[in-house]
Amino acid sequence: MAKYKVYFLFALFFSLTLGAKAQLIPNTTKEYGFMGYPTKVHYQKYETDTNYKILDKRTSFIDESELVFNEDRQLTQRTYFINGNKDRYSNFTYDINRQLQKEELFEATGKVVSTITYKYGYLGRLEEEQTVDYPGSLGGANRMVSRQTYKWNNKGQITEYSIYGDDAALQTTIQYYYGPQDSLIYTLTSHGYNKNIEKTTYRRDYNYNVIEMTMFRNDKQIRRETYVWNDKNQIESKKIFNSDNKLNLSYAYTYDEHGFVLSEIAKDKKGKMAIEYYYKYEKDKFFNWTKKITYDGWNPKYIEQRQFTYSNKEYFYDDLKDYDTKKVILER
Repeated sequence: MAKYKVYFLFALFFSLTLGAKAQLIPNTTKEYGFMGYPTKVHYQKYETDTNYKILDKRTSFIDESELVFNEDRQLTQRTYFINGNKDRYSNFTYDINRQLQKEELFEATGKVVSTITYKYGYLGRLEEEQTVDYPGSLGGANRMVSRQTYKWNNKGQITEYSIYGDDAALQTTIQYYYGPQDSLIYTLTSHGYNKNIEKTTYRRDYNYNVIEMTMFRNDKQIRRETYVWNDKNQIESKKIFNSDNKLNLSYAYTYDEHGFVLSEIAKDKKGKMAIEYYYKYEKDKFFNWTKKITYDGWNPKYIEQRQFTYSNKEYFYDDLKDYDTKKVILER
């Protein structure tokens, strides 16, 4: 069974797997965690009405957006909505090698807001992102330019990531260092606006899963996290320690058969419940969830819906079997 992305852990996984690939921008159905060949995904999230016990009633949208993909499963347009009306949208352009070249953000009126261009080097590794903003506060005529650069070693692992702004003092640089089995062992972060040096170290188990992440500022610990993984490479529990290395929170997670999070429980240092979230899903035949309800304790807190439109293209997934029929899933 293919692994599914767990979005509440995205920031962690991004930092732990950053050196694994050259393309860092999530712009394919796979990177969004979608199975099958969706050509359009419409997303809505809203709060529930618990005051009058109309638990499944929509009260107000928190978020609404839509993603459009081409037949190569690449993102071509992302649109945001406000009160059901189309608002800002982004268009994505690719070259003949299917590499992302440009991302353009527009107002609903079609007026350009910003443009991001991407440059690649050896073996198609991303080397630079350049963002040009046209802020409305400046009349939209003036430009603000920023850059992000990437450096790689000959094994395809990132070694340096830098952010530059109009002001050189705003520069931030992260350097990546690897150890045995080419696993990331620590990063160093420096900023142009102060003299702080931030270091993050990683300790791994025999399966190369990170079991400890410790963050320092000027050699003083500011945070430490430990992780326990199950046999499906999912984080089963997590503990967070403060700068004095005292336990703040302990998390426990459970998952369903498709890798989606079923529960997220956190207790404080005294063992009292701090977070108690449960998740319920409705899925389509490709195991993409179409409805997700987040419960805060017993009460539903958020409802998220995704409407998928799929391509008519035929395809197989050798690693996805229908557990009832034992057949490979086929979409016609």
